[in-house]
Amino acid sequence: MSVNYYAFGPFPGGEADGEGLHIGQYAHGHRFLMRAHPEKGLTTLVDWMAFLRQSHVVIRAEHGVQYSADEMEATIRERETADGWRRKVRWVHGYERPGYHIDREGIEFCARDFC
Repeated sequence: MSVNYYAFGPFPGGEADGEGLHIGQYAHGHRFLMRAHPEKGLTTLVDWMAFLRQSHVVIRAEHGVQYSADEMEATIRERETADGWRRKVRWVHGYERPGYHIDREGIEFCARDFC
């Protein structure tokens, strides 16, 4: 099972009647995979959190539940499941390809469309 998260607000891609700006995806048993948007300067967790903490940004999962920036950050940083199992990395052999990287905090990013 996976859940995609999106940002909505007065910015390109964040229109309320659209899909929203893709933040990333949680997939059971794996670490959160962030969506990098280099053209918007969103390529690290620090960049993303500064963006998501703006008062006009709304964070919503694909199933319609709204989250605070703190809740989103906790989800992104989670390294163990509720049962105490370590979450697996998402792209073990993908980082040598263009569009994939790990930021300074160890957060995995993909600059390609995914869902």
